[in-house]
Amino acid sequence: MILQMQGSARVSAGVCADCDAPANGNFCASCGADLRPSSLGFLGQAVAPVRRSFPAVYLKLLRAPVRQTVAFAEDPSYRGHISFALTGIALYALLFVPIVMHTLVPVGGDVHVSESMQTLMKVLSQVGIYFGFALTFALAYAMFRFFASVQRTFAAYFKLYCLALGFIAPIYGAYEFIARGLFGGFGMSSLGALKTEADWMSPSALASIALALLLWAYFVGIHRRFWAMPVWKATALYV
Repeated sequence: MILQMQGSARVSAGVCADCDAPANGNFCASCGADLRPSSLGFLGQAVAPVRRSFPAVYLKLLRAPVRQTVAFAEDPSYRGHISFALTGIALYALLFVPIVMHTLVPVGGDVHVSESMQTLMKVLSQVGIYFGFALTFALAYAMFRFFASVQRTFAAYFKLYCLALGFIAPIYGAYEFIARGLFGGFGMSSLGALKTEADWMSPSALASIALALLLWAYFVGIHRRFWAMPVWKATALYV
């Protein structure tokens, strides 16, 4: 009862109980929260964090990936982008680690330890990919900021990338787990290992290429919308 009275008082004062943004009417124009006094009942503000939880935000992104990603990035009341990205990466790791372990662990018993260590070193050397990702992120921000008519801050672009990373990481991990772990086919991470025409024309390879193009189009779309530029320009800069 006390929580309900507090929530009603804040609404009557013109402040959203979820994001503290100025609010009038039945719904918040900033976060979409229901501002009607009886909507939450005795739960009061206890339900408010659920609307900004990882599942709730992820479901909103699924409904309109490009539009919702940019909308959350431009929403000053949403500050959970880092935890959203970390949760998405954790889900990716949970799905992808079994595939990595299957690659590292030798199948036969006659494999020397030195060979296993060499394989491990090859995997660990992929840390360079993460360094390259950080460098590419910085260069991408500099290029888009230079060519875009709308000026965005580095923090705003970082927020956009956290949301995008948290969104695609579970999709990437789930697909790799299904394509490689369950069906033993080719995933997006193994496209570089395709050598023959039969490999390229296999169902798993074609599905991996299609999904990779969709994820690429998603990144082009959020950049186009975030930087307010034509599709051709965003595509050229992102490539």
